[in-house]
Amino acid sequence: MSLPTVPLDPFGPTAGRTHPTTNTSRPDTVTVDLHNHLRITAADEFVRPHLPSEGANTAYRYSDPRSREIYDRIHASRISEWTDIETRLADMNKMNIDVMAVSCLPPQFYYMVEPGVGHETSQIVNDGIASKIRDYPTRFVGLGTVPMQDTGLAISELNRCINELGFRGIQIGARVVDEELSAERFEPFWTRCEELDVPIFIHPSSFASPRLGRHHFANVIGNPLDTTVAVHYLIFDGVMARHPNLKIWLSHGGAFAGAYGARMDHAFGVRPECRDHIDELPSTYLKRFYVDTLVFAPDQLEYLVKKLGADHVVLGTDYPADMADYDPIELVYQTQGLSESDRQKICGLNAFNLLGLDPAQFAR
Repeated sequence: MSLPTVPLDPFGPTAGRTHPTTNTSRPDTVTVDLHNHLRITAADEFVRPHLPSEGANTAYRYSDPRSREIYDRIHASRISEWTDIETRLADMNKMNIDVMAVSCLPPQFYYMVEPGVGHETSQIVNDGIASKIRDYPTRFVGLGTVPMQDTGLAISELNRCINELGFRGIQIGARVVDEELSAERFEPFWTRCEELDVPIFIHPSSFASPRLGRHHFANVIGNPLDTTVAVHYLIFDGVMARHPNLKIWLSHGGAFAGAYGARMDHAFGVRPECRDHIDELPSTYLKRFYVDTLVFAPDQLEYLVKKLGADHVVLGTDYPADMADYDPIELVYQTQGLSESDRQKICGLNAFNLLGLDPAQFAR
């Protein structure tokens, strides 16, 4: 039996679902993308002499030569999309995205460099984002990066992002080199995020290894696995229990945790070490996270809404990467069981609530 041929189009309609032949509906309310990335080239140039010999991109490091060649070619073809605001605005209009909360390219976390260098690099990134979005206050919101390799410096840059640059949240990696986000030294950081009421976007830097070298597995499997491990540590090590006012949203639909949360509850019921820091079912804490829509298929989005509630799902594109969904609103409108109120929440109203912003102040 011959199978239908799927065209190779890295920046077109996703092969993760079928697409209607008519135009997709969109909500009457403002739409917001909470998962996209902007590259600040000045930071790359500054930090380059301070990087380890293997560089900053672990997924690239462990990929086979074919995947590296494809990565280089695709990124070279998208320089304008990664860096230019005018190009981004034109693409947002095509995607029916009214507002983007802009975060840096994850390899630009640069957690592996010396803390002082990391602090200065994060300042260059944040100043670069602020400069690029300054002229478009009704289309863009800034999300900062902070040097997590030093807790005090991370808090200092967090304060600057919110109090001086006017950013509405931050993006952090799913781990800091070999440290989990539940490490004891991060406790003051989580406390400060609660005090400032700062929402936090957790994005993977890849759970890369030689085992994931082929078939783009460092991204396909490694990225969601990195987030999955982070979520489990945040829950089981008690961070979510100790900091009940944290606001965290997760990339890629909450990763594998979003699809298999009951396994955590089972472990809690049979293993005493799974109760060392928490006294409620792990799924209780899991439901406090927000997740983005980047799951590609309507039945998977339907499942997330049923498990977490329509109030805890937000729009995400991963623009301008090849692993992005360039029509996320189509996905929301293909998903069964959603009311129009649910769709409006997912497509933008939840994001405004999370960021503490008034949608009336933004352009539709």
